[in-house]
Amino acid sequence: MPLRWSLVRRLLGALGVLAAMTAPVARATEMIHLDTKTLVQGSADIVVGKVESITPHWNSAHTKIFTDVSVRVTETLKGRGGDPLVLTQIGGEVDGVRYTVPGCPAFVRDEEALLFVWRDRLGRAQVNGLGQGKFDIQRDPATGEATVQRAVPGLAVSDARLLRLVPQGQAIPRIPLNDLLREIRRELGTGGGR
Repeated sequence: MPLRWSLVRRLLGALGVLAAMTAPVARATEMIHLDTKTLVQGSADIVVGKVESITPHWNSAHTKIFTDVSVRVTETLKGRGGDPLVLTQIGGEVDGVRYTVPGCPAFVRDEEALLFVWRDRLGRAQVNGLGQGKFDIQRDPATGEATVQRAVPGLAVSDARLLRLVPQGQAIPRIPLNDLLREIRRELGTGGGR
């Protein structure tokens, strides 16, 4: 009888190891809410610009896809910006292979955006807080008034200061660009205060 229990224990142990090895790995993107103050403080650059080109490519080991987004800067609120400012983000599509990261912003050629940018240890510019650092700008054709909003699902905001998320099912407002620029300048201490 001791031989049998020993065999059963080894068999169960082997099955447990096999189950652990074949179980799917759960992956998630976790985001911490960033308000305007936190985005301003955590960004090396804050710019308004227009997307000129989008270039996906493999990394040198051919294991990951990155996309370089070239932005023609029209206004720099913080940092050196650069013209063009080249953002590098993980994800994209090359050779029929698509690599995506939930919560990452998407870019479209010729779109205008307000961008909060951080730089990695190699100096590469990236959108701060994944999709939290990109605000798409729309201009009213009749009045020219510019408004902003995030396009990443679940990250739409209801105000310019706290960037409170819009609850699911509620209408997504357009925030006046000038309101968000005023909050950014207030945090930078360069005017635009209340």
